[in-house]
Amino acid sequence: MKRFLYSAAALLCSCVSMVAQEVPEDAIPFVFDSHIYIQSVLCDSIPANLVFDTGADMLYLDKDYLALSQFAGLLMKTGRALIGGAGNGGQQQIEILLDPIGIRLGGRNMSANRITPIINLREILGRHADGIIGNNKLFESPLEVDFSRCIMFSRADVNLIENEGFTKLPAVFEKNRFYVEAAVAIDSCNAIKGKFLIDMGSGRNVTLTKAASAKLDMSVRKHAYYTTSHGGIGGSADEIVIRAGQFAMLDTLDNVVVACSLNEKGALSERPYAGIIGNGILRHYDFVFDVPGKSVWARRNSSYPESWRDASRLHMAYVDRTDICEGWIVNGVYVGGNAEKAGIEIGDVILSVNGRPVTEIPWEEERNALNLNGPTIYTVRKVDGRTVTVTVEIGEGII
Repeated sequence: MKRFLYSAAALLCSCVSMVAQEVPEDAIPFVFDSHIYIQSVLCDSIPANLVFDTGADMLYLDKDYLALSQFAGLLMKTGRALIGGAGNGGQQQIEILLDPIGIRLGGRNMSANRITPIINLREILGRHADGIIGNNKLFESPLEVDFSRCIMFSRADVNLIENEGFTKLPAVFEKNRFYVEAAVAIDSCNAIKGKFLIDMGSGRNVTLTKAASAKLDMSVRKHAYYTTSHGGIGGSADEIVIRAGQFAMLDTLDNVVVACSLNEKGALSERPYAGIIGNGILRHYDFVFDVPGKSVWARRNSSYPESWRDASRLHMAYVDRTDICEGWIVNGVYVGGNAEKAGIEIGDVILSVNGRPVTEIPWEEERNALNLNGPTIYTVRKVDGRTVTVTVEIGEGII
């Protein structure tokens, strides 16, 4: 059996900052690493790290997690279904589990999941993501997501939250999703204002749809081209990353790194919303999602640095796949960036960093990006099987 990565106490202590407040009895602790990871138990005894995703509906499980966990020994009924998401691939036919799966999050038992899609989640997020838990389970009652303390819990009375510093946002609840009014301004004459999806399944700041991106003049600000083999459940993705002057939701943030999608299909193509707001922004607020009242409440917290200003210093992206191979698989590069110039390509497997095998690097250290700076030596296995050494200059962000 795969062991839990953290005890409940350790999960709480993994936050950037803890606030000395009483923890509600039914609180669900989580680890925050661009995404919200919840320690869970499935089918009464099988541990799983589930990613909370307000852009999803139900329980989804990763195919490699199923193969490597106790699920591999269970005989379960299966079927096929179509599923879509962010990425250029559009809808894809996937396998689904048809037997009920019980879910326990923290100390809370959820209603059993009766249809469970099997997805390639670890290709996107890496070995610590066993599945996704969506809105159908956690929105059964008003839910507070407290990024300050890295916990979420049910709210019995939302009428009291104004006294706790929360402000009601202009929001709508449609088809099991919350949308808020927000605006992105590249400059005073170059802005997008409209409905944005609150998407805690995204680790980015703000990503504009292709339709919204087409309305902006990218030439007025420094920008970079990013391509990835796994932009979401829908497959590959391409985007322009640019610095916006401001982003406004509850308050106004300045000098925000914004992604502008170029996808022809999926959740970031032609949509009735301007874009999605991800955890790069959301982490700076605590939220209450009130489905019965169809409302969203937010308050600013001070638990995180101003990360919305940060652009990639690595000039590439990778996922930890030491569950199935010896390293971290590169799944995205910035065209013309230092990583690409050094010879890094999508599909490369990073075996060591500065001579240290990545299999020896714990998740806690990996989450802090190893504090790399200056010339960094990567040992890489190429797609054709060759093992090479490349040196990447790590310093300033890509923009």
